[in-house]
This record gives sequence, structure tokens and C-alpha cells, in this order.
Amino acid sequence: MKRTFGLLLILFCSPLANSALFAQEQAEAPAHLQPQTYTFQDLQRQMEQNNPDLLSLQEEYRRSRLDVQDAWAGLGPTVDLQVSGTYMFNPPVGAMYINVDELLDSITWPSGIKPSSGQYVKIYDGMEPTLYNFQLSITQPVFTWGKLENAIILYDKIADIKHSQLESKQQQMLTELKTRLVTLWYLNRIKEIIEEESQYSRRLVEVTEEAARTGLLTEQEALDAKIQAKELDIAIQDLMEQLNNQILELRRATGLEDLTFEQIAFEFDENQFDSLIASNREEIREKALSEERNSIKMVKDLLDVNKRAEKIAKGAVNWKPDVALQASVGYGGSRFPFAETNWMRKDDYTVNLSIGLKTTIWDGGKKVRDVSRKISETKSAAINQQDVKGEIQKTLNSNWNTIDVCNMKIDYQNLKISSAQSKIQQNEIVFNTGYGSESDLLSAKIDSCNQQIEKQKLLLSRAVSCLTILYLSE
Repeated sequence: MKRTFGLLLILFCSPLANSALFAQEQAEAPAHLQPQTYTFQDLQRQMEQNNPDLLSLQEEYRRSRLDVQDAWAGLGPTVDLQVSGTYMFNPPVGAMYINVDELLDSITWPSGIKPSSGQYVKIYDGMEPTLYNFQLSITQPVFTWGKLENAIILYDKIADIKHSQLESKQQQMLTELKTRLVTLWYLNRIKEIIEEESQYSRRLVEVTEEAARTGLLTEQEALDAKIQAKELDIAIQDLMEQLNNQILELRRATGLEDLTFEQIAFEFDENQFDSLIASNREEIREKALSEERNSIKMVKDLLDVNKRAEKIAKGAVNWKPDVALQASVGYGGSRFPFAETNWMRKDDYTVNLSIGLKTTIWDGGKKVRDVSRKISETKSAAINQQDVKGEIQKTLNSNWNTIDVCNMKIDYQNLKISSAQSKIQQNEIVFNTGYGSESDLLSAKIDSCNQQIEKQKLLLSRAVSCLTILYLSE
């Protein structure tokens, strides 16, 4: 008997595989509760709202826009206000007194007349215990060799890159969602075929064991039938694991922790990719390599970022001073301005206007080497731009080749399926006339199931390649 059983251990889409314990979970659910169903659009919305990767990229984009606002703020003035208030429990300058007698002694009195007082007169009450200080300064950059202007462009480009990354991730996650749902659809088809094949296999074991007891078949042939049935049980177990893994990944992507297979309402048309397969491949290649594609646009923007960073580095080399203007107004005194009387009794306010220059004269050549480093990074970005285009074209060619090979193999499988169906009909006729054996009929049916499983695997592989091409070109 034939043992064409490599069947679905083949579900080569193991990187795509991931899903849930649906039959058992559904049995455990209360009978009166009807589980909510999710269409593709529902799952897409849940993914956009709950996927951690998308949420993280959204926050990165928000922060990049704040960086752009900070760069614009660098062009304007910086206003600083410094206020301090001090209370001195023991002021350094206390009250001052003068001896009246000392004043009297400084006067030339007539002979015999010299008054004496013995008193002291306060001439200064002492330093007040409060001291206030206010300083308001405004600093305005005047000339920075284009560093501030280039920083604005640089951060704006970085924000564009973050936005492109977000859009690209959304498209990638959408394609992954479609791929997982299509994979589930085909895995379920294969599961149905295997369940049918399992019935034939169990019956074949019964027939061969009975025939072995009567001497019509050898013990080895009966043992082969048991081995074949056991291989099928293993294949079913592997298939269920892949289904479970698919659901687990869908749960993570959508944030639906209790999602089950039965809740997914996904309709798939196997012929929806026919138009893509028949389309002009050169036009699709041009779309995939268009400058408007996020993957190409990100690399181009990254090249612009490196060029701006190079200009900023050149503007910061030695002997290139930055010029800034600063104006300041200050007040210091023992009375709080506008709130206490006599606060203007002293000339203790200041008004200053300053112009400053700042530059690095010598730093061991660090800034010069930094310029060389930025030039090197710009060249690397240009190389990466070409490399990305080459990688996209390579991926396209690989997936087109997969589609072509799958189409040929599908045609081949259709012939094998037709041949298997013909053998089934012949064996049924012979068996019904009493001249054929049931084991030959069951073996023909098992072989037909195996050929159908192989076809489903090829259809899945083709669908994954079609989705990849759509992701690269749409």
C-alpha cells in the first residue's frame, strides 16, 4: 500500500503559524452565551487600537513632532527670569550711634564753657533684614552658521521618517493579519480533509487486521496500515498546534485575549489573486520601486537627514563663532517693588545690552573628524538606498517565481487528483462486483486525500506570495 503521508507536517508556513484551542474552549463556554464574532474589519480596528508595536511607533512619531517644535523654538529668544528673596536674622550692618560729647568736643568753646551731655544719638537704624533681587534676561541668537535652520530641516525629516515607519508598520501588520487569516482558512480546509482521511485510515486498519487473521494479508501489511494511521494522528496533532499558534499570534496582534477560531468570521475567495497573477509584472515592479513607497521614502529621507547633519557639523568646526545678543534688566533692594513704599529710593536697578561670540579654537581635531564622520554616514545612507531597492526587487522576483512554480505544481496536483478519483471509481466498481478488496479502495481514497492536502499547501504558498507582492506594491 502507498504511504504518501508527509502531509501537513508540511505546513511550511510555520513562521506564519499561530492560533487557539478552539474546540475545547468552545465546549467550556456557557451554552447560553453566544460568542462575539469578528470580521476582518473588526480585527483590523482592534489591531490599530491595541497592537503594542503600532502604539509604540505612534508615540515615537508624537515625540518627533515635539522635537521639530523645539528646533523652531531655537530660532527665537530665550527669556530667563531669576527672583530671590532673603531674610537676614542678623544683618551684617547694624544700627549706628554717635557720642554727643565727641560732637561737643569738636566745637571750640569760650574759656570755661564746655557743656557735657554723656548721651548717644542714633544716626542710622541699620540694614533692613529683607533683601530682594530680580533679574530678567533675553538672549537672541543672531548668527549660527546655519546650524539652527538646518536643525529644523533635520528634525522635520526625522518626523517624516517616523511617520513613514508608522504607515509602513500599519501596512505590514495589515498584511500579516490577512496572511494569518488566509493561513487559518487553508489549515481548516486541510483539517477537514485529514479528518475524512482519518476515517478511511481507521477502517483500513480494521480491514487489514481481519484479512491478516484469515490469511488473506500478511501481518506486515496489517502493521503498515497501523503505522500509516499513527502517522495521521501525529499529523493531526501537529496541525492543531499550528492552528493554536496562529490564534495566539492573532490575540497578540489585536489585543483580544480570549479570541477563538469560532469567533473569526472570515470569508476568503480563492480566485481573488487571479487578477494579480495575470497583471503586468513590470508595472508592479515600478510601483514597488516608486519614490512614493514608504520603504523607499524612508531611505531617501534618511539620506537627507545625514546631509543636514553633515552641514551642521561643518558649521560647528573651529573658528566659526556663534553670535548672540543679550538684554537684561535687574533690580535689587530691601523693599519689594510696587508692593512696598520707597522701593525706588535707591538707584539699584540695572539695564544691560550685550553681544557675545562663542567658538572653539582648538579641541584636538574632534570637530574636524566629526565632519568626516558625517560625510561617511551620508555615503553609507546613499549605498543603503540602492541596497533597499535591490532587496525589494529580489523579494519580488522570488515571490513571482514561487507563484509560477506553485501554479505548475497545482496543475500537476489537479492531474494527480483526477487520476486518484478515477482509481477510486475503478476500485468501487471492482469492489461492488465482489472481485476487488476493500483495502485497495480505502488506499485509493487515502491517496486522493493526500493529493488534495498537497494542493491546499500549494494554494496557501501561492496566496502568501501574492499578499507579499501586494504589500510591496500597494
